[in-house]
Amino acid sequence: MTLDRDTALTSLTAIEQAEQRTTQAIFYGNASAFLILWGVLTAGGYAFGQFWPRHAQTAWLLLRLIGSALTVVLILRRQSTLTSPDKSVAGRIVAAQVALVGFGILFVLTLGPFSGRQLDAFWPLAYSLGYVLAGIWVGRFFILCGVAIALLTVAGFSWSGSWFPLWMAAVNGGGLILGGLWLRWKGAEP
Repeated sequence: MTLDRDTALTSLTAIEQAEQRTTQAIFYGNASAFLILWGVLTAGGYAFGQFWPRHAQTAWLLLRLIGSALTVVLILRRQSTLTSPDKSVAGRIVAAQVALVGFGILFVLTLGPFSGRQLDAFWPLAYSLGYVLAGIWVGRFFILCGVAIALLTVAGFSWSGSWFPLWMAAVNGGGLILGGLWLRWKGAEP
């Protein structure tokens, strides 16, 4: 059997597209657990802040510590299923998260002090930028998720009044949970 140049090129293009879709599906499957985890913690943090605002800072600290520990557990659990190139991608994602949080902290320390409401809007906006940037490389879902959460955060900041923490529990926490469930459905669990 002989292949002409056009048939070979078409076959190679189809193989490359299948490889990209597979890589995206695996990434989506891995990302789903992280989005659901942080969605639940985020929704809980905002809801706690709505009803017990005097203790919100302590609650957020505890939730971040719990979330960070569970994130490490998820990474270690999935580490054994990753190939070498995937491990380097996972390392870069962790490094990007650290950089995002580091720049956010520098931003807050340099330009602050901010009110609690402003901080409640800042961090979702910062992470939304991270989602959009991730989406540029791995798929438009993250772009759509980042833009949607950012726009809904701005809308809530402007119009939700004293219900802003509950708005953010639904928009940010709920958005992450729904996004994680969609990724689980769309992706390939390892």
